[in-house]
Amino acid sequence: MPSLALRAVATAFLRKRPLVVAPMFAIVACTLAVCDGPRAQVVALTAGATIAMVLFTREAWIGRRNVLGPTQLLVSLVVTVVGIGVASALTGGLASPIVFMEFAPVAIGFAAFGRGRASDLLLVSALLVLVALALLPTGVPFPPLGDGPRRVLVVVCAFDAFVLLRLGVAALTDTHAATVDAAAGAGDDVVASARARTLALDAIGAKVAHEVKNPLSAIRGLVEVMAEKTVDGRDRQRLDVMLGEVDRIDEIVRGYLALARPLDHLAPASCDLGQLVREVAAIVEGRAARAGVRLSVDGDGARAEVDARRVKEALLNLILNAIDATPEGGWIRLRSTPTAEGAVLSVEDSGSGMDAARLASAGEPFASGREGGTGLGLAIARQTVEQHGGRLELDSAVGRGTVARLHLPAHAAVGAA
Repeated sequence: MPSLALRAVATAFLRKRPLVVAPMFAIVACTLAVCDGPRAQVVALTAGATIAMVLFTREAWIGRRNVLGPTQLLVSLVVTVVGIGVASALTGGLASPIVFMEFAPVAIGFAAFGRGRASDLLLVSALLVLVALALLPTGVPFPPLGDGPRRVLVVVCAFDAFVLLRLGVAALTDTHAATVDAAAGAGDDVVASARARTLALDAIGAKVAHEVKNPLSAIRGLVEVMAEKTVDGRDRQRLDVMLGEVDRIDEIVRGYLALARPLDHLAPASCDLGQLVREVAAIVEGRAARAGVRLSVDGDGARAEVDARRVKEALLNLILNAIDATPEGGWIRLRSTPTAEGAVLSVEDSGSGMDAARLASAGEPFASGREGGTGLGLAIARQTVEQHGGRLELDSAVGRGTVARLHLPAHAAVGAA
């Protein structure tokens, strides 16, 4: 518990304590006087009660002007433990009903200080007082209380101890709960602020990326015109390198825009996933043929409620990655499979595969094992399937190729990611 909160609770407890213990002191003195207790006993208890009330009242007065600290609370509780021990010694030692009162300051101290040196000191003080009472001979300095007075004082002292415990422990517990709630609220505020800032930065980044696309298109067009008019071989080679770099920048910008696209843009509708896979295969079959990779499509009958445009984009990225990873003469197999939950679209290749380290980082933006690669393709595929409420599963090993599976639910859960 923060020191400031502990000080506030300690001050409130010490301010109210005189109001709780004053009636008890009066009842104890009156009970002994009415029951013809030894005059010296009544005088001693009255004197002790008066001293205690003076100390307690002084603490309450100070507490109304200043916030007391943990040290002051500890000193007050230790003095209280010793004072209760003296009162118990004057009324029968361990047989005295006032012994019940020892539990109040000790329990309040434990609740306030927890497992610290202050709690240890309080515990040692209470144990020393109890040992001293146990060693005190019976009838010294006064004979034990009679049955009648003892019964009355048991009820009074027990009730007073319960009131003090409630006053101190309940206040500490409430303060602790309030502190936890405040910390949780502050944490929620920090998370909300960070999320809002992230969304704002994403929006700015998406706008910047969108604005970059137009100048890139102009640069590409100008370079192409220059390349057509250039007859020098070295200059033509340099312009080709420039075109390649422009295309790479354009790929990064398009990938970033796809990642930054809000979840609200997901537009699910019932879709024949087998037909979707065949359409994507038709788009990339020319590129696969140029790379010397055999492309095949398998499966039919799989349907789900998805955003077909987004799923096509994800599947296209997975297939392009597979083509880049598969050597000439290899193969890629596309498959759509209906499942009880929805459907699975898989892209399997006979490429080089990935080791455990690369597989662990697969799907992270700009983490690519391909020279010049951005890693955005796999990241976009993962984000797309997660936005639908599904998952991307990768199975790969070096020399054994890779299988990428898009697990799609029957109905897209918009905002699941």
